[in-house]
Amino acid sequence: WFRGFRERHSRLALRTPEGCSLSRATSFNRHNVSIFYKNLKTIYTRSSSFADGRRIFNLDETGTVTVQKPQKVLAVKGVKQVNKVTSGERGTLVTTCCIINASGQYLPPAMVFPRTHFKEHMLRGAPPGTLGLATPSGWMNADLFLQVIKHFIKYSNTTIENPSLLIYDNHESHLSITVLNLAKHNGVTILTVPPHSTNKIQPLNVGVYKPFSTAYNAAVDSWMMHHPGKPLTIYEVAECVGIAHEKALIPGNIINVFKKCGIYPYDA
Repeated sequence: WFRGFRERHSRLALRTPEGCSLSRATSFNRHNVSIFYKNLKTIYTRSSSFADGRRIFNLDETGTVTVQKPQKVLAVKGVKQVNKVTSGERGTLVTTCCIINASGQYLPPAMVFPRTHFKEHMLRGAPPGTLGLATPSGWMNADLFLQVIKHFIKYSNTTIENPSLLIYDNHESHLSITVLNLAKHNGVTILTVPPHSTNKIQPLNVGVYKPFSTAYNAAVDSWMMHHPGKPLTIYEVAECVGIAHEKALIPGNIINVFKKCGIYPYDA
C-alpha cells in the first residue's frame, strides 16, 4: 500500500527530519512572540534616538572551535570515502561574542578562551578592539559578561543622555543583578528574546552566524593548508575569527537581517 501511495503522490519524498526539542517546539508560539514585539514597541516610544536604528544592538555568542567542519570538495562519482584533514578529532571551544546594530555597523567582539588567565598574545589577528577574556571552560559566565557589558558601553558610547537598546537571549549569565544595574545606570535598555526562539527572532542567529561559520571554517582550512602537519590551537583561533568577522559582518547583510526579524523597521 505504501509503495502505491508514493507512486500516486510523486511530490512526496521520504526524508530524515531534523531534531527539534519539545521545549523549542512549545516555547515558540504566538503568545510569547507577541509579548516580545509589544515590549519592543513600548521601548521605541521611550526615546527618539531609536528612530534611525543606530542605537539598536544585538549581542550573542557562538562557538569557534579548533577543529573545522570540512568544506565540500570535487570527487569522482561512485567513490565511497572522501576525506579531508582536520586539526584533530575533537576541538577546543573558544566562545566568540559578536555585537551588531540595525544601521549595519558592528562593535569589536569579545572572545572567551579556555584558560585560567588571559594573555594578550591570544588575540593575535583578532578584529581591532576585541575584548579578551578567559575561563577554564571557555564558556561565558556572569562575571565575564559584566566585562562584556562594560565593553559594549564603551564602544557604543552609551550614556543616560545617549541611550541604546540591547537585545540578547535570556541565558542565566546575561541576567545577573550586577549586569542589569550596570546597564540601567548607563542608559542601556535590555530586551531579551523569548526562550528557544533565537533562531527565529535574534538577528545574529537568523542571518549572520551561518555565513560567519562558513567563513571561519574556510579560514581554518586555509590555515591548515599553509601550515602542513601542524594542528590549529586556541592561539590561532583569533586570526581565523578576524578573517571570518570581516567577511560575514557586512553592512547590507546586517541591515537585512534586522528587517527580516521585524525589529527594525518595526514589523510585528
